[in-house]
Amino acid sequence: MSFRQKMSWLHTWAGLVVGWLLFAIFLTGTACYFRPEISTWMHRLAPITRPDQPTQARLAAAWLQAEAPDAVSWLIDVSDGREPVLKVAAGRPHGYVARRLDPVTGTPEAGPETAGGDFLFYLHFTLIMTDWGRIPGRYLVGICAMIMGVALVTGVIVHKRIFKDAFTFRPRAAAQRTWLDGHNLLGVMSLPFHLMITWSGLITLMLLYMPWAVDTGYPGGRADYAADLDGIAVAAAPAGPAGPAPLTDLGPVVAAAGAAWSADGRDIRVGRIEVERPGTTAARLTLTPQDADQLARLPDALVFDGTTGRLIDDGRGRSGAVAATHHTLYGLHLARFAGLPLRWLFFAAGLAGTAMIATGLVLWSVKRRPKAGAAGRARGHRLVDALNIGCVVGLTAAIAGHFLANRLLPADLAGRAELEPAAFYLVWLAFLLAGAWRSDGIGWMRAVAAAALLWAAVPVADVIVTGRDPLSALAAGDRVFWGMQLTCLVTALTLGRLAMILRVRSRQGGAA
Repeated sequence: MSFRQKMSWLHTWAGLVVGWLLFAIFLTGTACYFRPEISTWMHRLAPITRPDQPTQARLAAAWLQAEAPDAVSWLIDVSDGREPVLKVAAGRPHGYVARRLDPVTGTPEAGPETAGGDFLFYLHFTLIMTDWGRIPGRYLVGICAMIMGVALVTGVIVHKRIFKDAFTFRPRAAAQRTWLDGHNLLGVMSLPFHLMITWSGLITLMLLYMPWAVDTGYPGGRADYAADLDGIAVAAAPAGPAGPAPLTDLGPVVAAAGAAWSADGRDIRVGRIEVERPGTTAARLTLTPQDADQLARLPDALVFDGTTGRLIDDGRGRSGAVAATHHTLYGLHLARFAGLPLRWLFFAAGLAGTAMIATGLVLWSVKRRPKAGAAGRARGHRLVDALNIGCVVGLTAAIAGHFLANRLLPADLAGRAELEPAAFYLVWLAFLLAGAWRSDGIGWMRAVAAAALLWAAVPVADVIVTGRDPLSALAAGDRVFWGMQLTCLVTALTLGRLAMILRVRSRQGGAA
């Protein structure tokens, strides 16, 4: 067995063992490039003119002071323009509360209760939404990412004609050749993206997988490490008991931070305000810049006294090459820095990675399909075919089911934020059962056609339920509305076309 044959074996089986999980990770991660826009659509928010950041900070502080005066800490995420909402959270001694506020009025938003784009975001790197499963899920995602790296490297090794494969696709050839061409084309054309997204994804959770260096090198543990990355010192506990004291006006503090970061001519705004021990003489404000307009989130935190508003710690310029590398890889993975055209390019590359995994799974099955006149498929092959339909088609349809539930569930229904993910899992389960029932060419065609209908129903339900006028939305420049409409329609048309191709193949006696 030659070295290339060994690499081919490793590539094949590494991809198959975790392929269905990798498909889910890539699919949901690709959707997360538009996480704020998905949340805006699901919360039914319309475009607004946002007030300036000092005003938003004052509104958030006023709400937190009224609703959580006993909190030990506050978090305020100022709107960055992609999602017209002000996010606040308070850590209380007896629990944790988080709200989304209208940045104009400072009151809780009036939209329906929904998980928004956060569901797909957490599903991407935990595989489950419940708290008990998030840590095991992250470990599993990390294992899948490591195996993905192995599959990418071995895939490059087994390619004898890697540059030729980047420009070869024969859709009218035999099924095995068509799937192989598609797998090679998708893999080679976006290989740099696949390598970057896999490696940077591991870096974002590296402390979970390998915490020993940080635990050894930092006496204070991970809190000291995080503070070092941001270029600030860990807050020391007050010498004596902290007495009550009013919190300083956040408006001038936010303005001062923005001016400090923008001193070199750049326009850098506040992203997050962390308030420790609010309402006491030991209050401390930590402000970090937005990462919406920069590749690497600047580790230039500014710390202010919470009662006087005086700058007490300036983290600018303290971080070294290690922090810069970490923040650059983190920024590349999340792509928050990307403008709209570049974000769509990331989205297209993510879809290419998702399709590459899907074609690899299907190719494994097609290559092992019995020839005409031979005995039927082995039990293991039938299982792979069923999982291919249930995961490749089922997960794609489940996202449409999630969006449909958001529009069809009554807006005032209690617990609808939990029912939307339930709809996602129910649709996924239905396709898994359909794949187990029939996984031949007819089964593939029916599953893909059903997924196309679900995606086509989303924009129709959106218009009917919300009463939105597409022409008025176009005139108002509502890019979120039209982005969702067009994305759903293009997905439905693509799946519909694929169902037609599968129907022709099944009539000719072939399979997927």
